[in-house]
Amino acid sequence: MRSEEQELVRAISAERFRPFVTECGGDTTVALRLYAWDAEVSRALHSTLRDLEICYRNAVHRQLAGKYRRDDWWNDQRIRLHQAGRGNIADARQELRKRGKAETPGNIMARLTFGFWVGLFAKGEGRHYEMQLWNASLQYLFRAHGVRRDALHRELKALLELRNRVAHHERVFHLPVEARFAAALMLLGYVSPETAALHEKFGQVPQVLARRERVLSGEEEIRL
Repeated sequence: MRSEEQELVRAISAERFRPFVTECGGDTTVALRLYAWDAEVSRALHSTLRDLEICYRNAVHRQLAGKYRRDDWWNDQRIRLHQAGRGNIADARQELRKRGKAETPGNIMARLTFGFWVGLFAKGEGRHYEMQLWNASLQYLFRAHGVRRDALHRELKALLELRNRVAHHERVFHLPVEARFAAALMLLGYVSPETAALHEKFGQVPQVLARRERVLSGEEEIRL
């Protein structure tokens, strides 16, 4: 291993770099190219995952606020959020207080995590989410597409996991990125066909995926 490569690996850390070396059969030079390509595909995914999160947050919030006729629908007595959901609301309020901002429904809603919104599509304890949220309201967002709650929740959970890996700078090269990108476009299309069309036309994921072998072989330069 050249001294420059040694310094790069030391900066990354041997533990973090190990899966890349394993994937590349012990070749450090190729593994460093894979490390760079992995960051490139994560950047490409970020834009689509960002809009997926924002569009689902806004669509679900509008739907439930309309159903329960209040912007703070989570305070309606007919809704029983599970402990994690209540904790998310409390965390959002605490953050607003720290920042000296008003605890308005809009401010609270904007600070709830993607995991909170994905969790609303779960069955819930005693099926209460399915009955109080899905059957009563959320299903109407997806009726034209014939979407089942359990299938939608499963796809959203997989994209949440991918979103968290990208956000926390974890590797994604070993995941079915092409399939996840296609799923993100499909789910975006349910709530915002216009946004899905933009990402299908201008998204960089397919181009980055197509570059992988040429980057690893050195035929094409890495992009940082």
